[in-house]
Amino acid sequence: MTQRLRGISDAEATGPTKDLFEASNLMLGRTANLQRILSHSPLVARWFLPLIAAVRQPDAGAVSSARLRNLACLKTSTLNNCNY
Repeated sequence: MTQRLRGISDAEATGPTKDLFEASNLMLGRTANLQRILSHSPLVARWFLPLIAAVRQPDAGAVSSARLRNLACLKTSTLNNCNY
């Protein structure tokens, strides 16, 4: 399956989107592909970052183990025939 919506690259990010990418790198260590795609709508992207941080980062309130979160990611990607 090919990607239909192209994410915004670091080089293309300006203003609030660039700030959001920098915050994502600080909070999560990277900017996720979904974050890059959602950044076409900055209001949605700003809402998404705290949510994903709360789900994935123990310091931000995540209550599930890293193993369980990784298993959920693997299962979801397998069901959707993702190659990564």
